[in-house]
Amino acid sequence: MEGQKIRKAQRNLYTFLVSKMLTSLGFGVFNFGISLYILSATGSALSFATNIMFNVLPRALAAPLAGYVADRFPKKRIVVMSMAGITLSVAALIVYTLIFGMSVPAIYTITTIFSIIGAFNGVAFSSSIPNLVGKERLQKALSFNQVSYSIGGIGGPAIGGMMFGFVSMKVFLISMMIAYFIALCLEATMDFELFEVRVKKKQESVTQSMKEGFRYLRTKPLVQTLLMTTLWINFFSSAVSVGLVFVLVQKLSIPSSQVGFIEGAGAMGMLIASLYLSLHNDLKNPLTFVRRSSFSMCGMLAFISLPLFLAFNGFYSFIFYMAVMFLFSALSVGANTPMGVVIQRSIDDEYRGRVFGIIETLSVGMGPIGSLIFGALFDVVDAKVIFLCAGFILLMLVAWLLRWSKIGVSEKFVHVSD
Repeated sequence: MEGQKIRKAQRNLYTFLVSKMLTSLGFGVFNFGISLYILSATGSALSFATNIMFNVLPRALAAPLAGYVADRFPKKRIVVMSMAGITLSVAALIVYTLIFGMSVPAIYTITTIFSIIGAFNGVAFSSSIPNLVGKERLQKALSFNQVSYSIGGIGGPAIGGMMFGFVSMKVFLISMMIAYFIALCLEATMDFELFEVRVKKKQESVTQSMKEGFRYLRTKPLVQTLLMTTLWINFFSSAVSVGLVFVLVQKLSIPSSQVGFIEGAGAMGMLIASLYLSLHNDLKNPLTFVRRSSFSMCGMLAFISLPLFLAFNGFYSFIFYMAVMFLFSALSVGANTPMGVVIQRSIDDEYRGRVFGIIETLSVGMGPIGSLIFGALFDVVDAKVIFLCAGFILLMLVAWLLRWSKIGVSEKFVHVSD
């Protein structure tokens, strides 16, 4: 019986990987094509930014409700129905395009629909991972999740770039619909109750349930600490996503082809680090690993300013930034994946949906806030000062949040299998 359960867990694990890869790759191709379409149709950076807002804001607002739904109803039903909703939405957009042609308002509408439905799918799936694979395989599952995002980040623009010049937007949409339909079929075969701990669910209103989720989170100081650490890392990482291209193009005059390789090095760093964690046993001291990875990220963030001080030539700047982006992205996986494992293990099953709804709202919202703040700063403050200060401030925050007096005790109680 136990052997059969382990085999089902392994099947869930690899079905999860393939499903996530398909959805990430399909959305990567679609998103690249949509971005190019908006820019070519309007020539407006504001229109492009507006689409990003429609992708982010509805998801952040819908996530707490998605958390309530994930704790109140069967998670498999939510995952399958939301994936079916996304697939049907793409089909509806294809029909609309065939009748009326593609338009920017239609793109905004479908982006909003994806964002809202994606919140329900993402929260339900994230809160289901321990039930799908068991707590012993959490590190592998979360690493596989990072692998799928990395492949989507690398393959989406690459495939989308090849397709954009040769096929119509309808082909982009059909490609995405096929990818999501296959993912839907795969997810329908997964056993979402394999490791579920059944508890009697309280009869309470949406508002009461959400308040209970916040109250529960306040009883988990370690989860709060790791959540704050994740949010600050994501916030200061916005300095890299916003400022790196600005420095490479405006300050160092590096050709756009080389800029693409530098950003690709970051995606490769994420992929290799994710594969490394997925192929190794669970970390014996995950919080110590998180602390070291986070400190190293702070150093990489400050190092971005080095060529601006030392006046590297173009070739050396190119090599230097490829190495820095590779390491920075790999270290971000090294920090975020073990934190995700500890958070998953620390939350009771009956509250996991609501807690991940809160995490989703905070995480999704922090990126745009960081981008707006750092985008404004790079216009008025010297870039090397921003990177140095960002690295130093993040180092102080991480040192305080992950101080030994706080995580040293917690480390002893974090169960990790050898």
